[in-house]
Amino acid sequence: MRRGARIVARNLRAWPGEIDLLARFGRAVVLVEVKTRVGEDPAEGLTDEKAARLRRSGARLPRPPDRYDLVTVRLGEDGAEVRWLPGVC
Repeated sequence: MRRGARIVARNLRAWPGEIDLLARFGRAVVLVEVKTRVGEDPAEGLTDEKAARLRRSGARLPRPPDRYDLVTVRLGEDGAEVRWLPGVC
C-alpha cells in the first residue's frame, strides 16, 4: 500500500488456484502472488507451472489483470525482508 496500491480482495478462489491479492494501482488491476520462505529466496517458489496457473486463474476474473506481480518475504534471524517484483509472470 506504500507503493500506491489499493487492495481489492485477498485469498480469492479462482479455478485452478487461489489468488493471494488483487490490487489496483490507479486504473490498473494487478494480481499479486505472495511467497514466504525462511532463509532461502522465496522467488524460487514461483515455478513456471505456478506462474501458468496464476495466469489461468487471472483470466477467469471478470476483468483480467493488467499485470502479475510477486511479493517475496524472506524470514531470517534479523527480521523479514520484503520485495515487490512487478510483472514477473
